[in-house]
Amino acid sequence: MKKRIIFLGILFLILISPIFSWSAHREMTEIILKDYVWLKNYNKIKVTPYTYNDPSPYNPAYAIPYRGEKIGDTIDAITIITRYVTEPDNGMDENLNLNSMQKLTGGSSGWRHQYYIALGGVLKLGEAPKRIIHFWNLAREAFQKRDYYWGFRFFAYSLHYLQDLTQPFHAYPMPLGNVIKNIFNLEKVIAQGENHHYTLEDYQEYQILNKNPAYIETLKKAKPYKIENPEEAGIKAAWTSRKDAGKLFEIQSKYFKEINETKNYKAPKDLFMGNNSTLKEEYDKIILRNLENFAGYTKGYIEFLKEFLEKLEGQEK
Repeated sequence: MKKRIIFLGILFLILISPIFSWSAHREMTEIILKDYVWLKNYNKIKVTPYTYNDPSPYNPAYAIPYRGEKIGDTIDAITIITRYVTEPDNGMDENLNLNSMQKLTGGSSGWRHQYYIALGGVLKLGEAPKRIIHFWNLAREAFQKRDYYWGFRFFAYSLHYLQDLTQPFHAYPMPLGNVIKNIFNLEKVIAQGENHHYTLEDYQEYQILNKNPAYIETLKKAKPYKIENPEEAGIKAAWTSRKDAGKLFEIQSKYFKEINETKNYKAPKDLFMGNNSTLKEEYDKIILRNLENFAGYTKGYIEFLKEFLEKLEGQEK
């Protein structure tokens, strides 16, 4: 009986996994890239048409967009990366039949944007790490063709999935104990999962958009993580971030008192501001630790790109 309850708990835990990640991908990436002088040298890149044979499908209703620039224009690398690092969230991964297990992750978008780890790694769902390497391979192909527009754009897509995996609820949406506790009230469990994801997202976005010094400085001062294989970096990021999911859920349950009992909970903005409670300090500390990982992996991947381009361009001399 106990094993059956645990199995059902795991199943419900998977089913309540929403498709969210960090908010403000673009704004945080802009803050990080400001310090990369070498990227600023790529400032006259010609915008080119899409001519690539991507073997992985996109949403049938999704058309390759140009968001502000036109074919034939010139654009810089930092603008390409910051403009398109959010593109995977714009519907390209929706309405697809990718895997028989994708229903357990909320559909095809969830399957592509998360790497859900349970039972100490025995159960793994989602292919976000594979999307990282997939778009890196397309970026490498574009750069080798000297198509720098699509090289940097595919790199931005790849970077998005890596950044996703530094968000704790993207690797483990809710403590199993809470699911088992409410196992006969699935509607409540789903509402709690959504509330906790949205609240973390709203809180973190508020701090970034309102330029909370601790948040901004964490992004700026984070050291780059050494990346040798982008896919492996994504897997490592997920294993690290999932460790904080349980503690975040616990703190949010205490700090946002109605979060577990109110459907479509919306946290009061005054709780986002200068409340200097011990609980809020602990909350900020955990979020900042994971945003340091967000920045560390972003910077490490930029360094990985730099090394690749130096070798590629060195071959031309």
